[in-house]
Amino acid sequence: MHRRALLTTMLGATAALAVTRTALAQVTPAGAIPTGAYLQMATGGGLFLENTARDAHAKTTNPGVKKFARAEVVEQVNLARKIGAYTGGAPIPGPAAAAGPGGLIGGLVAAPVAVAGTAVSAAGSVAGGVAGGVLGGPGPAQGMTTDAQKAQILAQLSAMPPGPQYDATFVNASLQGHREALGIHGAYAQSGEDPGLRAIARGALPLINLHIARLSRMQAMMGGQAG
Repeated sequence: MHRRALLTTMLGATAALAVTRTALAQVTPAGAIPTGAYLQMATGGGLFLENTARDAHAKTTNPGVKKFARAEVVEQVNLARKIGAYTGGAPIPGPAAAAGPGGLIGGLVAAPVAVAGTAVSAAGSVAGGVAGGVLGGPGPAQGMTTDAQKAQILAQLSAMPPGPQYDATFVNASLQGHREALGIHGAYAQSGEDPGLRAIARGALPLINLHIARLSRMQAMMGGQAG
């Protein structure tokens, strides 16, 4: 499915999740992320990582950051396609967000799409609370970033000129986003009610962990958190 069509379908509706798979109708186990909340958080978090990576790929002069940014966009496009193919393009409940141009050009999505944030804070707390035991890594240390915070971060990056400060800011933002993704996908992989989506979530974890390791190394080389 074309990226524009996928994102418009997944994020442009506020109606309840309308998938036909029997498993999605099962009762959500206590402490688990509901499927609708998982899809919303995974999509919103993925778009944030994708948007910031597109900006970095277009702007950075650091070869390592550029290489990572390209890989990140491809990762998020592929994951969104897997989720979209599985759900059949069912609408995802949550705030509407306009989709930008899509499609792969040279392996990289060419133009940014609108930021879509995370789901309700309660579901985010579940994701952060159960992820560590599943993945061998921490969930979000200070909770999930909000829609407004994601938009602010992307706006900050977009307004910054290229250079070491920009690179450090991007790496910090992407590292936080990946830690949140670890919590979201890890929590659903452990206790989500849909077996197929659990498999997709679990399949996303190795690359998320790899990117966390790479970003952590880049952050250390850049001297830690940007001031």
